[in-house]
Amino acid sequence: MSILEVKEVSHSYGSSRSFWRAPKEVQVLSDVSLSIDEGTCMGLLGTSGAGKSTLGKVILGLEKPQKGQVIFQGQDLYTMDTITRKRIRRDLQVVFQDSYSSVNPRLSAEKIIGEPLENYERLSPAELQRTVAHLLDMVGLNAADMKKYPRQFSGGQLQRISIARAIALKPKMIVLDESVSSLDMVNQTNILNLLNELKSEYGLSYLFITHDIRAAYTISDALAVMEKGKIVEVCHDKNEVFSSQQPTVKNLVASILPEHPRNRTLTSRANFSANSQ
Repeated sequence: MSILEVKEVSHSYGSSRSFWRAPKEVQVLSDVSLSIDEGTCMGLLGTSGAGKSTLGKVILGLEKPQKGQVIFQGQDLYTMDTITRKRIRRDLQVVFQDSYSSVNPRLSAEKIIGEPLENYERLSPAELQRTVAHLLDMVGLNAADMKKYPRQFSGGQLQRISIARAIALKPKMIVLDESVSSLDMVNQTNILNLLNELKSEYGLSYLFITHDIRAAYTISDALAVMEKGKIVEVCHDKNEVFSSQQPTVKNLVASILPEHPRNRTLTSRANFSANSQ
């Protein structure tokens, strides 16, 4: 059963007026359709400018599309009433790429994680503190960390804080927008393992937005590939991506470097360099 359905979504942005040119609309999404089953992870791949993050904003209710529908748990996000929207909103959370800019630097970890709980739950101060301590433990930190501020955490630790905040309300789905791309390989692996554990334990659904096919393959059950605002390939089994003949997908696969340098050909280096820019 699908927890999320995106139906023929199109969206564009207006370019600014200049002395020589009248403003015009730039199409960023064009008839995008996508569905995610309960308890699964859909990896959304594409190069920079493909429209991945804009689609993420549309799914989160942050950017109203000019055409199409976003159906979450059977409800249209853009036609539901305010009360229903608030109820549905707690089940749809997000973890952004830049963990530092996505938190208030003047708030402690306790306040950052506790904010959604204060908005939706009626907990006593003692209950709130116990819940935050439990959430910190779930993401591999400890209760003493709740008194620290963002500047006292590494990037990987702060991303764990963001994940703890995202799971605080026990959501049904989390949008992960380039959530590991700014981390080193060790922290990437640790965060991906954590996300897999949380998915298995709580039956979470993910939309994993990334340009990194290796990270997407590690965590995803299925893969969708975007190019120029369109879905150009959907692999319901992630292993299908390696046999795809779609040019964009083939370029993404070709960008994967062998682990040992001696196995890296000039072609693979060139492809990796071109696709990383």
